[in-house]
Amino acid sequence: MSTTPTEGFPPPGPPARGPHPAGRRPIVVTLAVLLMLPAIVTWLIAGIAFLRAMLRAEGDGLGRILVVGIGAAVLALALLVVLLAALGSAMAWQGASAEGLTVPAAFTFGLFVVVIVTLLVQGKLSYQPTMVTPLVVGGLAGVSLALIKSPPARAWFASRRR
Repeated sequence: MSTTPTEGFPPPGPPARGPHPAGRRPIVVTLAVLLMLPAIVTWLIAGIAFLRAMLRAEGDGLGRILVVGIGAAVLALALLVVLLAALGSAMAWQGASAEGLTVPAAFTFGLFVVVIVTLLVQGKLSYQPTMVTPLVVGGLAGVSLALIKSPPARAWFASRRR
């Protein structure tokens, strides 16, 4: 019976390339996925709340149908963003692709930028309590977008494709 120190261990393989081997998820990917969770929840709540507000709107006949139709369309858009963000987060978590998370993060961050620019142009940028959630969620989506596009994340996704 041999008592070599390597007994029972697999032979050493080639050294892992880069700072994150293919099996180890970089922290930037984990943070990017976690930072998209508030956006997913906010889109879901906002879509449902908008439809409920439209259902409570007054009116009758064709006007009521149009208002409810607009509410349903906004809910459908919000649910689409929720679905894309959830699937993209799962894809990024598994290392399949960064693009799945990039689309909903960029869309959410883009709306954040449009709102900020509009408020600045109109000179109406003042603190309102209702502005906190969209500002925070949009900012988190922007950070998530930057993290998923960072060099460590891109290198990890590239190593997973091979």
